[in-house]
Amino acid sequence: MGNMLNMIRSNTLAQAVVSLAFGLLLLVWPGATIVTVIYLLAAWLGISGIASLVSYFRDKSDRYRNASVLSLGIFYLVLALVVFIFPEPIASVGALVIGVVLALCGIVSVVRSLELRDLGGYQWIVGAALSALVAVGGILIIANPFGATSAFVMVLGIVLIINGAVNLYVSGELKRLVKE
Repeated sequence: MGNMLNMIRSNTLAQAVVSLAFGLLLLVWPGATIVTVIYLLAAWLGISGIASLVSYFRDKSDRYRNASVLSLGIFYLVLALVVFIFPEPIASVGALVIGVVLALCGIVSVVRSLELRDLGGYQWIVGAALSALVAVGGILIIANPFGATSAFVMVLGIVLIINGAVNLYVSGELKRLVKE
C-alpha cells in the first residue's frame, strides 16, 4: 500500500509542479504564450509538409507516386508560412470561432431555461442568468478576439495555479499517510 501511495504522491507532485509552471507562464505572459502556441502550430504544419514532400520524392516509382501527397505537403507548407507570418490574426480567428459558439450556446440555454419556468421554482432564473453570462462572454470575445484570448489565457493560468496548489496539498497529505 505504501508503494502505491508513494507512486500516486510522486505523480501528483509532478502534476503540481507542471501546473504551477504553466499557470505562471500563462498568467505572466498571456500574449507571448498564445503566440508561442501559434508558432508551435506553424512548426507542426511545416514539419508535416516537409514529411509529405520527403515521402513523395522518396518514392522512386512514378507508378506509385500519389499526387495528393505532394499537394498535401505543399498545402501544409503554405499554411505553415501563413500561420507563422500572421500569428495574432490566426489566434483571433480561433477565439472568434469560440466566441460565436459560446454566444449561440448561451442564447440556446437562455431559451431552454425560460421554458423551465413553467415547472415552477426558481432554478430557471439561475440557469437563465448563467446562460446569459455565457452569451455575453461570447459576444465580448467576438468584439475583441485577441484581447479576450489573452484574458482567457490568464484565467486558465490562474486555474492551473490553483490546480497545482491543490495537487501540492494532496501530495503532502499522501506523504503524511505514507508515514502513518
